[in-house]
Amino acid sequence: MMMKLFVIAMAVFSRLFPGRAGRLALDMMTTPRRFALDAGAGVVPPERIVPVGSRARLLVWPGGPRRVLLVHGWSGHAQQFQPLMTELGRARHTFYALQMPGHGDEMDGAAHVGDFIISIRQALDEIGEPLDLAVGHSMGAAALAFVLAERTDVPRAILVAPPTNFRAMVSRMALFLRFGSSARQHLLEGMANRVGIGYEVLDIARRGRRISCPVLLVHDMTDREVPFADTLRLHQAVAKAQLFQTSGLGHRRLLAEPSVLKAIHGFADEPATEVRASA
Repeated sequence: MMMKLFVIAMAVFSRLFPGRAGRLALDMMTTPRRFALDAGAGVVPPERIVPVGSRARLLVWPGGPRRVLLVHGWSGHAQQFQPLMTELGRARHTFYALQMPGHGDEMDGAAHVGDFIISIRQALDEIGEPLDLAVGHSMGAAALAFVLAERTDVPRAILVAPPTNFRAMVSRMALFLRFGSSARQHLLEGMANRVGIGYEVLDIARRGRRISCPVLLVHDMTDREVPFADTLRLHQAVAKAQLFQTSGLGHRRLLAEPSVLKAIHGFADEPATEVRASA
């Protein structure tokens, strides 16, 4: 009921004060939400925490010789990758989980996809050695794809539920809030200005044509946060893309689903020249 009343109020507000409504929605979209973390069994704290830039951090679990970069999504956290780290095993892998600006225990202010992109570039420089695998979820997957298109030193990547059309994503927020056309335009322009990257440049599917490494795309067909069609666009664009699709898991449970973990493990262990058919 409270959400319904809020949407009605925003719809009216957007028609009376479209600029102010657009700024309010922009602040909502760039303020990460805090989710309760499970501190129970199976959660292994990192052995090292390394600053990345001024606001991001690398959480490091040293182990085997294969280096893996893990990139969480919007309002996400490194703990979401614990099942994957268990699946791949520290006997063979050293894990670097990138905690994005605005996330983590401190929740130090706003963030956006531009911050994600910059932080991934800085993290790769901080690691300083070639990766064997990069894994991203949601907005982290989109930002990772953006960076992969400009680099050739990441040999293999897994992108889980990546949004690929950010104009459509912002427009969906305007539609959810029942904005009038003027407020919607204020929101679109405000987001582009804050991120500092135009929507055409931020078209992840178009940029995906420049990704040269093998990529496993994972997405649930019933995802309500990021449309499954976004991954289909990227699947068509990336030359060496494979698709593993699920149903009934939604947006976040993918990272703990045994069938997904098994598919990721298999893809990670494939010879570099082998590309399987879509699942």
